Amino acid sequence: MNVIMVCESALVSGGAEKVAIQEALALRHRGHRVGFIAANEIAFGGLTDAGVELLLLDTKSFFEETDRRQKLQKMIGNKGVEARVRAFLGAFEPSNTIVHLHTFRLRLSGIVVHIAQDMGFSTLIHCHDYSPVCPTSLLYDHRAGGNCGRKPMSLSCITCECQNQAWKYKLPKLTSHFWNQSIWKINRKSKGLIHISELERRTTESSCGAMTKGFAVPPISDFQSTFRVLAETNEVFLFIGRLTHEKGVEAFLTSASELGIGAVVVGDGPLLDDLKSRFPAVRFTGWLDSEGVRQEFMKARALVVPSLWRETLCLSVIDALNFGVPCIVSETVGAKEFILDGENGVIFSAGALTSSLSRFSDDSFVRNLSEKAFQVFAGSPPSIERHVDALLKVYEEALGRVAV
Repeated sequence: MNVIMVCESALVSGGAEKVAIQEALALRHRGHRVGFIAANEIAFGGLTDAGVELLLLDTKSFFEETDRRQKLQKMIGNKGVEARVRAFLGAFEPSNTIVHLHTFRLRLSGIVVHIAQDMGFSTLIHCHDYSPVCPTSLLYDHRAGGNCGRKPMSLSCITCECQNQAWKYKLPKLTSHFWNQSIWKINRKSKGLIHISELERRTTESSCGAMTKGFAVPPISDFQSTFRVLAETNEVFLFIGRLTHEKGVEAFLTSASELGIGAVVVGDGPLLDDLKSRFPAVRFTGWLDSEGVRQEFMKARALVVPSLWRETLCLSVIDALNFGVPCIVSETVGAKEFILDGENGVIFSAGALTSSLSRFSDDSFVRNLSEKAFQVFAGSPPSIERHVDALLKVYEEALGRVAV
């Protein structure tokens, strides 16, 4: 079997890119022919070493483009890459090849998917976010500070300045989404959606119309710990993620400050400077590599995931459970399906974060949560191997090799 990953970047720059690279390497290790189409000019070195065939297009998005003519053209696609994409795909046999779509809507644009479908390739869409149904990908209204309940591409959706920016910045995303779904019909022509949580699946399916086929695959964790972190002996509460309003980091730090508890923030983003000035007692680490993250888990009493938006999963929860670090998770986070409230963590609703954090002052309560958290994946870790086992079954079905 051949697999072609489509991703905005061939470097580990976010969760989607990391998963795409991990999948490509694991599939190549199993002997499959693997291609990788990305929008940047350099790639993670391990891809080349493993024999992954690369098409690096080094192209710009609408928002990065300075040439007016190119800028207007990129509101609906990216014609400049068409010939190279067709030539690259032409070296693969459509009947034996899956084109696995991770991210493509900004720099690559939907033209890559349209070409693949036009050439007869089977495509699958990985739902890292809500971009299959939402033109801004988050189904979140930044101005209102809450999750969006509008029907995607309805009049109220089109006219809403939901990005906390002037409407002109939303127009290119609206135009691109319309072209992808109404003209090229990318969703309808795909073999299905790869869902990463039950919350994401329900949310996506409520808006996806004719796109009904869905597949589920288990998550991946970088960590398979052989010992439990003694969370009850630790004092600091850990946040991992991009520092944006919808991630809820401000609410977490405000609650931590009110309670006088220690907080550590791993990540970066537009709120960093403001948060540093407002919460001087908090330790901000920036982004860390796997070993750095491991060290922070060793010192954590709990992982706090206070997201305001309907976060599709949150892999940090999976990582924390592997170490036996209990999690305090918003009810709008997809990874809550791994949490039994009051048993291996706490699920809280809006306005209840401070009271949830205060429960962790009891060492015996934390110890019980930690012990049960460690048992969640004991003997069956969420490894790349299990993930790819499930992925290959999805590929086989998408190629029509097994009964639906």
